[in-house]
Amino acid sequence: METTDSRLLTGILEQAEQSAKKTLQEAKQQASAIVGDAKKKAESEMEGLRRELAQKLKQMDLRLQANMTSAKRKAILRQGDEKYQQVLARVQSMLDAKTIEPYLPQWIAEAALGLDLKEAKVACSPQCPVTEAHLKTASELVEKATGSSIVLHLESKPIRGLGVVVSSLDGMVSFNNQVEIRLRRLDRVLRAMIQEHT
Repeated sequence: METTDSRLLTGILEQAEQSAKKTLQEAKQQASAIVGDAKKKAESEMEGLRRELAQKLKQMDLRLQANMTSAKRKAILRQGDEKYQQVLARVQSMLDAKTIEPYLPQWIAEAALGLDLKEAKVACSPQCPVTEAHLKTASELVEKATGSSIVLHLESKPIRGLGVVVSSLDGMVSFNNQVEIRLRRLDRVLRAMIQEHT
């Protein structure tokens, strides 16, 4: 009986051992599958993080390039503006009463043509007064250009800047041809010339 018991015990032990080996084998396979899945998930997350980081780096690089371009543009504009101010100051310093006096008849005629009036008054600065001879020459220039005559009068009220202001007798419309205003009208041209030579 002992042998039968012993064989039975041995059979049970062998069966238990086989069952344990099988369970261990299945556990190893499951653990390996879990580790493999975790590895794939981790690699996928890492790849996602790499892509996200690459995208952020690309955006930062684009922002940096945009900022650098903007800074360069601002520096160029600032430099151009400084040069413009220098040129403007130099031009204004060169334009004095003696320099502009010969151009007064043309400036009066230009303003009169712009207003298209039959009669107008001309204001000037005390530093560069308009004379009756200037008014006569301006009237002749208007008549030559349009075939129409204009009567021009001297305004008793002076202006501050060099140049002229031609206005209707009632003062409702006027054309400002002072040096400072004429230079402002040429602002774009001056800036373009400066930028071209910079």
